[in-house]
Amino acid sequence: MKTLSITLLLSLAFISINAQTPFVKDSLSISTSVGFHQKVDFEDYEVKFKKLVSDSRCPKDVMCVRAGEAKVLVSIYKKGDFVLDKEITIHASGYVMEENNLAFNGTDFKIYGMTLKPYPKGTNSIPEQDYILDVVFQPKRL
Repeated sequence: MKTLSITLLLSLAFISINAQTPFVKDSLSISTSVGFHQKVDFEDYEVKFKKLVSDSRCPKDVMCVRAGEAKVLVSIYKKGDFVLDKEITIHASGYVMEENNLAFNGTDFKIYGMTLKPYPKGTNSIPEQDYILDVVFQPKRL
């Protein structure tokens, strides 16, 4: 009886894992990084980290009332032609919201700005050329 219970439990766990696999396969996103004043390609599109607008994220070793945020300006190009500039907001908490992080809403995919590195530490300012923006290309579900 004990062996039967364990076998049943393992079978249910295996079925549960297999049921989740298609979702993971259908939601393949591409994550990459782009440096300050650099471009990254995705199909016919390019994303350029154009400008650091502000960085008010609370440094790791400082006590703050608010976690803060960073704002960056990205430029989107299609086949080398300028499409739009978009300011995105990166919350220090890591919380991602479509209205803040969505850089571009294409026909078949969306482009998000997700995180900004490095994270501030102490009172030292970060040189602009050291910033790196993590970008995610997310296919739309059919």
